[in-house]
Amino acid sequence: MAARVTNLFRLIACFTALALAGCSSVGDPAAFGIVSQDRYDFMSCKEIIGNRNAQTARMKELGDRIEKAEASPGGFIVGAAAYRSEYVQARGLAAAADRAAKLKDCDAPKPN
Repeated sequence: MAARVTNLFRLIACFTALALAGCSSVGDPAAFGIVSQDRYDFMSCKEIIGNRNAQTARMKELGDRIEKAEASPGGFIVGAAAYRSEYVQARGLAAAADRAAKLKDCDAPKPN
């Protein structure tokens, strides 16, 4: 009987931790200014474009993972807890690289 109570307590603790983790990461961390806007200002156009392309590819990969997670039951919490903050950071880095590319007049086209 004591083992059942212990297992039930562990199960409730796990669900509570998941719920709290999901709730705490649902907000958009971009509002807190995680990415420094001048991060790419001292790079060459080639470096800026390479970083922008890498961040855009990372955003696509994370977006696919979030969609896959949300397709399963309870996946919204998993997607938000596991991938959302990293996705927002990649989006901020891509925007900072795009800003630097415009400032330096780098003429490479944006990736699709």
